[in-house]
Amino acid sequence: MTVSTGAACAALLRRDLLLAWRRRGDIAMPVLYAVIVATLFPFALGPEEALLQRIAGGVILVTVLLAMLLALDAMFRGDIEDGSLEQLLLAPQPLALMLAIRIFAHWITTALPLIIISPLLAGMLHLPTPVMGVLVVALLLATPLLSLIGAILVALTAGTRRSGMLLALMLLPLCVPVVIFAAGAVAAAQQGLPWVAPIAWLGAALVLALVLAPLACAAALRIALDA
Repeated sequence: MTVSTGAACAALLRRDLLLAWRRRGDIAMPVLYAVIVATLFPFALGPEEALLQRIAGGVILVTVLLAMLLALDAMFRGDIEDGSLEQLLLAPQPLALMLAIRIFAHWITTALPLIIISPLLAGMLHLPTPVMGVLVVALLLATPLLSLIGAILVALTAGTRRSGMLLALMLLPLCVPVVIFAAGAVAAAQQGLPWVAPIAWLGAALVLALVLAPLACAAALRIALDA
């Protein structure tokens, strides 16, 4: 019996979320890392409120990026080891769509907890309360974009061992524009300037990545597994 595409996507999302819930320690690790890093900045730079406010947006964005990088290497590792990725390749459903569901599940379990705690981290760095909304919006656009870009690079390095350092070297330069636009929106909101333009650029890049990244990820995985 052929399973519909919608049912297959729902089953895959439910499976990934259930597996992530069983490994709750892996979900907590990026959150704990972000909290530790954000907590250390006031100790290192001192309690000067103006300085902490000025760097708060950039610190949180870079902290979230590095925290996501901790869990990015494991996006497809388990599927390659247990053979379920080959089943996705053989499934009648479009591979790009199934991989998009996998990336979405990874974003929910990795980036969404970081976004939830970002106002707390911003408060620790004395970011003004009205700016926290802009920070959350920037993170809601930047983090899925980082997940989509990272998924392509993870797929390219899927056939290599100890790919964590290689993945970091490839991903960090590509993430610089994302961090610049997101931090620019937060900085503009802090100064009372229009902040919609950087957010609009992030939204446009996210739409483009939503269309192209799953296709590129599917092609990269086919190449990596054939090799």
